[in-house]
Amino acid sequence: METLSANPKLTTSDVVETLHTCGKPTHEWGRAIDDTPMLSVRAGGDKQPVIFITAGAHSDETAGVHAALHLVRLLDTEHEVHILPLRDPFGFAGVGHCLSFAAGQPVKVNDHIEVFQYLIKQAELIWHENEMYVFKLGEIGFVWNPLQPGIENYWAMMGRIGKLAKEKPGVLKPLSGKSVMLINSADIDGARTMQRCWHAVLSEKMEWLHLNRFFGRSDAPPETATVDRLMQTIQPGLTCDLHEGNGNGFWMPIPKPERNSERVLNMSRAYFGYITSRGYPVTTYENWLATDHSAASDPSWMLPEPSLPGLFWVKTTLRMEGPNLMDLANQMGVAYGTEAPMELPLAMRVDGITRGILAAIKVWEETMPQSG
Repeated sequence: METLSANPKLTTSDVVETLHTCGKPTHEWGRAIDDTPMLSVRAGGDKQPVIFITAGAHSDETAGVHAALHLVRLLDTEHEVHILPLRDPFGFAGVGHCLSFAAGQPVKVNDHIEVFQYLIKQAELIWHENEMYVFKLGEIGFVWNPLQPGIENYWAMMGRIGKLAKEKPGVLKPLSGKSVMLINSADIDGARTMQRCWHAVLSEKMEWLHLNRFFGRSDAPPETATVDRLMQTIQPGLTCDLHEGNGNGFWMPIPKPERNSERVLNMSRAYFGYITSRGYPVTTYENWLATDHSAASDPSWMLPEPSLPGLFWVKTTLRMEGPNLMDLANQMGVAYGTEAPMELPLAMRVDGITRGILAAIKVWEETMPQSG
């Protein structure tokens, strides 16, 4: 079994170049806010239904992007496959790129402190509290907070801005309808401080939502509208959305099918079979609860599958945060999402997602209902 590469310095340009040179047909479905083309690769055969694989909805979740690029090469199937590995090319391109786009001219900043110094001098200060600041530069918002280890600081930033948008929407009104970038305050393998800029949007209704919460909406940002367009065109029978997040191990949040849930359960057994065979950790429901920062009022929005540790059944409507890709995918076929432990080594996360997904897809193919 080949060792999978995991370049921690992977850039948006690297992803685009890899797709153009992979030897398979590419298709442009739309463009990101900065006009970066959002490309998919056409792989596999012609058998239906279609398999769709995507990643990078959140720019600091880099292992899924690597995994999607590996799957372009490694997934051997007769089914038609479309792989769009990067759903947020703008934020993935990093802090300097996002500042330069917003300013309309090149901005050179070397570290987190220089970013703050630049914003203080060049941007409009919208709000600040203690050491957290919200700026408007051009038509883009930026949120800055001092560096802290791990991903807890990110959750603090997300939660505080969300609360501010609800309780004092007038404060953030200058950013209504605009992209708002969280200056990466974590230090994750594959998403170091200056490498990524986390992308959210403040809707005109003053909803604080990220790119995976706008499906089916007329006000969706271009990145989400692009993926929605692709989905509506190819109508996939299996959608694999590759994420990373909280918890100390691998886990899977999946909408429970109304029928044939045993099929998805068997896919997940294969996925976690690979994870455990490598000695990688699996997140318990208790650990997930202890590290969860969602603002859902109904705690039953995600519940564990008793027979398989790491598999959690999701009812995203109870989360009350807007429709995500899994909601849309569940209307078309099997919606299959991964989560990997962001604070563990990148190579482990990439290998676990890639090989785990390959095992799950094999089960999906083997259990495909026969026509006729």
